[in-house]
Amino acid sequence: MSLLVLPLATACGGGGGGSSSAPPPVVVAPPPDPTGLWVNSETDGATEGAGLADYTAKLTRIGMTRSATGGPVLEAAPVADTSAGSSGFSTTYTLEADVDEYDIVKYNGSTLAVAPSRSGCCFVVEPRIASDALPPPQEGQGESEIALYQTDPGSGSATAAGIIVLEEGQTAEGMYLSESRLQVLLSTAWWGAFGEQFTTSDGWLDEQVSLLNYDLTDVENPVLTNTMTVEGALIASRRAGDEIFVVSRHAPNIEGLMSYPQTEEEVANNEALLAEASDSDILPEVRINGEIIEPLTLDSCYRVDPEHPLAEPAPSDSTLTTFLAIFAGTGEVLRDACTLQPASVLYMGSSFIALTHVRWDLEERGTLIHLMARDSFDYLGSELIDGDLYSGGNADFRISESGGVLRLVTTEWTGDPEDAFTHRLFTLSPSDTAPELDVLGVLGDDPQARIGKPNEDLYGVRFMGNRAYMVTFERIDPLYVIDLSDPSQPSIVGELEVPGFSDLLYEVSDDLLLGLGSSDRFFPKLELYNVSDVTSPTSQGLIELGEEMDWSYSPAQYNRYAFTYLAGNETDRLTVPYVASGLRDDEYQQIERIALFEITNKNQPEAAAVLPVGEVTLEPYSVDGDTRVILDNEALYVISHTDLLGGFWSNPEAVSSLRR
Repeated sequence: MSLLVLPLATACGGGGGGSSSAPPPVVVAPPPDPTGLWVNSETDGATEGAGLADYTAKLTRIGMTRSATGGPVLEAAPVADTSAGSSGFSTTYTLEADVDEYDIVKYNGSTLAVAPSRSGCCFVVEPRIASDALPPPQEGQGESEIALYQTDPGSGSATAAGIIVLEEGQTAEGMYLSESRLQVLLSTAWWGAFGEQFTTSDGWLDEQVSLLNYDLTDVENPVLTNTMTVEGALIASRRAGDEIFVVSRHAPNIEGLMSYPQTEEEVANNEALLAEASDSDILPEVRINGEIIEPLTLDSCYRVDPEHPLAEPAPSDSTLTTFLAIFAGTGEVLRDACTLQPASVLYMGSSFIALTHVRWDLEERGTLIHLMARDSFDYLGSELIDGDLYSGGNADFRISESGGVLRLVTTEWTGDPEDAFTHRLFTLSPSDTAPELDVLGVLGDDPQARIGKPNEDLYGVRFMGNRAYMVTFERIDPLYVIDLSDPSQPSIVGELEVPGFSDLLYEVSDDLLLGLGSSDRFFPKLELYNVSDVTSPTSQGLIELGEEMDWSYSPAQYNRYAFTYLAGNETDRLTVPYVASGLRDDEYQQIERIALFEITNKNQPEAAAVLPVGEVTLEPYSVDGDTRVILDNEALYVISHTDLLGGFWSNPEAVSSLRR
């Protein structure tokens, strides 16, 4: 901090021949740099040891806030999305084109990697009925290994090439795959479908997240080149270029330490234990190839400024959130950061990392947003907005970044039986003068420009450039087109009412939007919308899946990774898995299929259409959220719990097992 020297004005006096020397200049320190909700020793000038002292104070103050509110409100964990690859094959459906997401199936055009899923390893000996509870895999339900295949798209075949055996107790959260490198993200935690990973700290004590880096130059003999491990439970991971980001949460595992002290005796116990603690006792242990490294310090951790208006009245969570940027080639930790704040949902854009967490300590809960710079982990600011990102597994669709502006959609329960929901769209950006977030605009508070009619819940949300598309539903599906070209004035410019609703929205082109959801008869539906005139969107027709049965659903409605899309010049291809069942001739029947479609004339919006191409029929209990499809030019590969199948797009009925 530089000092400002101010000269003093001097007066000249007449008469007398004497002179007096000028007084010394007055040295005035400039005002301190403004701080946001998060501070560390670099921003607030705290002395060494302030981080440990702050964490000690936090942990000993946790108490009645939690029990008074009945526990935290859970936010849904993010689920998934499949973008078309530009090289002739489909890739993982990601939210952002330049940010990859981990998944249990990865493909690079020649190597297919298949990891065991949480609901049991692929290719189990005895197929099981998928359960929402998702109990841990039992003995005999499949090998805990990653299978590697060499594909031959020209013949629609694939050959087993190698395996990677996982250690006991490790679960493959997902993978990243480049031309010759495979990164495997592992965890020792077990949460089930959504789990209770965010309810108490006890669930992630003694947990570990690992990133294993394999050289696949010789696919038959994968070579483990480096390993990174960090204590804690995984929140999320992303990859951008050569950097893999791992965000995890950790609670110190000190014998006798109470995560949520409720009595004066428990507080005193914690104070005594923490008085003897060091940074290494509190922070998660990070290892590279088994050797402990110490990239983090509590003094460098972001703490909460207790005087900030957004500071909690009392600490509510004992965890630390850790950010690691890892070089994909060597496993080296390039950057690190930590905060004493919890986080539930992670979004990564081209320049921002956004963390959100529901504030359950408030009478009217809201969502707390934190922004960090992707390339430096510098803190940019926080803001508390009304509502939360509940929306089941599609919460991650509700956040987007464009041109340095964060766009976010929340839902607030009003308690009014006649009008139960208030949906709002916020636009925010970092302040130029301080680590704070400025709310640029809000849409949804004006009764004349509300999102959804009374009692309509919010389903599909998708941000695309300077537009947002939203679908609300109670009895009919209003599709809203929202103009975001002026972030300070978001406005609804178009609306279309059609039966049913859409859970997933996909941008076919600037003029065409594809919706996957449910019809008014509650069968999965695909519907193509013409949005070339944003003020008057129209439907190009819909297709129902499984309508010949009594009931059906598609896991792609809640897990975007089960939806596959491959863009072409004139025609796009997509696949949707679904399950249908019903009584036929007094006998229960169930069918499980992969439906194939083409979007034709996509460069002529008025003539564009979704056309069914055929279906792949699978064995019973094959289709669920872990079902994946890979398209490689004319080749078609289906990966399920029960089998790996291959064949051709033009002849889906002949797609057959590659393991028999």
